[in-house]
Formats: sequence, C-alpha cells, structure tokens
Amino acid sequence: MGGYYRAQVLLEPEQYDRLRELARARSLRQGKRVSVSQVIREILDQALWDEQRRWQQAQEALEDLFALGDVVQVRWRGEMPEDWIAKMREERADALYEELFGSN
Repeated sequence: MGGYYRAQVLLEPEQYDRLRELARARSLRQGKRVSVSQVIREILDQALWDEQRRWQQAQEALEDLFALGDVVQVRWRGEMPEDWIAKMREERADALYEELFGSN
C-alpha cells in the first residue's frame, strides 16, 4: 500500500452492496480478484475526470462569452444594452415610417 492514502468513507448499505456486486462482476470478467476499494478508486477517478472536464468547458465558455463581449463593445462603442434595444427600436420605427410615408 505504498502509493495510497488511507481514507475512511461512510457508505449507505445499498451503496456498499452495489459496489460489492460491481467488484464481483469485474472479478469474474477479469479472472482475478477486484476489490471494492479498487472499484471505488476507479469510479472516483472517472468522476474527478468528468468534473475537471466540466470546469474546463465552463471556463472555455466564459472565455468565449468575454470575447463576444469585446466584439459587442467594439460594435456598439460603449453603449449600454438598454441603449441597444432603444436604438434598434428607433431605427426600426424610422424604417417603417419611411416605408409608409416616404421621406420628407
């Protein structure tokens, strides 16, 4: 046990039973004994990998969002989002007025 850290984890009876069944099934498949501890380590490794990947994807999404924010700021030159909507409505109203009544 040189490379391991001993940790105590409290499991519900159903969790332990499921882990024991997984260990038994893997033992039969692999033709050698697989311990509940080994199954726990493998499940934990996968869960930690998945969590790290989710964090990385979230970080990449935030970076994309900030980059998009930079593009929007350049496009709208420092105006606030409320101003964007008002400006778009005004431009649309002007276009409709022009379409209905022509230019004066």
